Amino acid sequence: MLRLKHQSMITWLTQTERDLPALAPAAWLSPPEQERLAALRVEKRRREWLLGRWTARRLIQSHLAEAGLACDLRDLQILAAPSGAPTISARRSELQAALDGWHLTISHSRGRALCALARTPAIGADIEQVAPRHPAFAGDYFTPAERAAVAATPPEQREMLITAIWSAKEAALKALRLGLSVDTRRVECRMAPPGGGAWATVTLSCDPILEAPPLRGWWRVSEGYVLTLAVGAA
Repeated sequence: MLRLKHQSMITWLTQTERDLPALAPAAWLSPPEQERLAALRVEKRRREWLLGRWTARRLIQSHLAEAGLACDLRDLQILAAPSGAPTISARRSELQAALDGWHLTISHSRGRALCALARTPAIGADIEQVAPRHPAFAGDYFTPAERAAVAATPPEQREMLITAIWSAKEAALKALRLGLSVDTRRVECRMAPPGGGAWATVTLSCDPILEAPPLRGWWRVSEGYVLTLAVGAA
């Protein structure tokens, strides 16, 4: 597990479907989570949801271990708040005390999941596989400045940049607890050059109509996927 540090700490973890255990979900999901899983009828959606919950649990378990606390995965429960953001609860009081004030975000894409923890409710993460998109995609969802950045990028790098801008928008809108309920052009993303496997910065600018707090962002590319993080600026 790796860490990204700034004024507050973000802890993140990514896993693939190969990391899912052979255990039956009932062995590590709480009863309400089992009910949620049972309501998902499409197998692809079930696998994605399970991978997100498994990755989140492993992240939380490692976070607690660093505080000297052993945690059985069955001690944890991850449910959705009214906003759709995941919330963490623990059966044991000492675990709950260690998790108070920490907030979780979950994302998944084509067999891979990304989860992150931070000491701010304004936290969003997104993972997207780099893949071709329709030629009209940028025109429909990007600002003029973003479209200009794409046009100025060498053709062999455009798919990566388009994926990165879209992913950063998703992470920012998650951090704002808005999701895709608003026009994605309300958030403008300026991507620093990729950091060769390290995190590069994303400058996030929100339309004043959103009345959003300042956000900071980062992005990286790993094994054909773009990972992005957005967090409320201190």
